Amino acid sequence: MEVQSNDPHDLSNIIDVQCIRKGYKEYDYEQFITYNFIIHNKSEKDIRAVKGLISFTNLFGDEINSLGFVYDESIKSGRKNNYNATTDYNQYVDRDRDLKNKDLKDLKVIWKPEKIIFSDGSSIG
Repeated sequence: MEVQSNDPHDLSNIIDVQCIRKGYKEYDYEQFITYNFIIHNKSEKDIRAVKGLISFTNLFGDEINSLGFVYDESIKSGRKNNYNATTDYNQYVDRDRDLKNKDLKDLKVIWKPEKIIFSDGSSIG
């Protein structure tokens, strides 16, 4: 579900982040939750970096877990970038276990942008 606003200073009108895949992997005795995000620059300016928060909730809106989100690669105006990320998984932490065990279709992913830096040096947020 995407919430739209008519406020031009609402950062979600400028940048949108969607999680299109969530998984799990083990590597050298470490465990990770994996994510694949699509970042869409909806503005007329190139973006240099974006910062925000991704919250994962159950279908009722109760937060399961959230992650800080920083992406510091260029995103051309009107374009979408693919971004793969991982977070450490701890089987003894309820929120990690709940997030790992839920299918993406059973989660709401809420993008809360905080700051955008444009390629021309200007910023908002």
